[in-house]
Amino acid sequence: MDLSDSLVKALKKHRLLQKCVAFAGDNCNTMFGDVGQEEEARVVFTRLKKSLQRETLIGVHCPAHVLHNCIHHGADALEVDVENIILKIYQYFHIYAVRTEPLQEYCDFVEVEYKRLLSHVRTRWLSLFPGITKLLQMHSALKSFFLSQSNPPAVLKSFFEHEFGELYLWHMHSLMNAFHLHIEEMERENNSLVEVMKTLDSVHTILLDRRAQNFMSLTVKGMLADKRKEGLEAGCDAFSEAVRRLYSHCIDYLEMWMASLQEFSCFAWMALSDTPSWSDVEACITYLIEKGVEIDDIRCFDQFNNLKKFVEASSDEEEFQHLLSHQKWTKYFLKAKAIEW
Repeated sequence: MDLSDSLVKALKKHRLLQKCVAFAGDNCNTMFGDVGQEEEARVVFTRLKKSLQRETLIGVHCPAHVLHNCIHHGADALEVDVENIILKIYQYFHIYAVRTEPLQEYCDFVEVEYKRLLSHVRTRWLSLFPGITKLLQMHSALKSFFLSQSNPPAVLKSFFEHEFGELYLWHMHSLMNAFHLHIEEMERENNSLVEVMKTLDSVHTILLDRRAQNFMSLTVKGMLADKRKEGLEAGCDAFSEAVRRLYSHCIDYLEMWMASLQEFSCFAWMALSDTPSWSDVEACITYLIEKGVEIDDIRCFDQFNNLKKFVEASSDEEEFQHLLSHQKWTKYFLKAKAIEW
């Protein structure tokens, strides 16, 4: 309540109250509540709508948190708690200044990464990717070190003795790589909601494709084949099922939160990846009119025809296709600035 009141006061102070049409924030319960939560819930977005007396206020969740929580939710389905393992190892070397020669490099690495984790814990799954990479690079040395200790942390002893512990790490590394690349796309400056939706759609497609094939990297498949030769058939089958379960949990979570962005799908044409149609634009006009935005659709149609000609003329330019949405629109407005509307 205090937060929503502070927002309203700030909007009034800067004379922006009547211009406020959207609210963006991370998708924690404080801001938006859980999926499907009752409208009268005590969350910032709901209270802000009531304070503004504007039910048409648009809420946009933080896509980085959506992806963070997606991989976190999926990993919870695994037998091995990868997140806890990484953090436990970080804490161990952060607290105990172990300086044996084979682990000197890892100790230096942890010193930097542990501080980074502490500075942004809310999205730490996205920053754990370097930790998984480093753990795989030094897995043999770390395994030998912890199993040679007289009283190692029980969770780490159990992990390094686990027949499939390293396989879980390799598989999570493969999946985290895909998430990491898409987060880098989201971190670009001036991303629009159109680009964000495309990024989430891309992750969703990757997950669907991987689940359909129960995808595992060649490294994991090779290690799994070795385990089968060792007679660990039951464990191999359980690992394969865990892989499928991981994908399913990620997909279920992502689809829940992508649903809230579907109302903006009518704006997808604004990426200008293809020549837009008038029906695409009409859908946007209808949406905006419902939100109280006045639009002259007759003049808009004339403007649309000019835009269509511009996109058609630019469609063969490779440089144009690689521009972000706002860059394409800027290029169009610069070229069309002399046109009388």
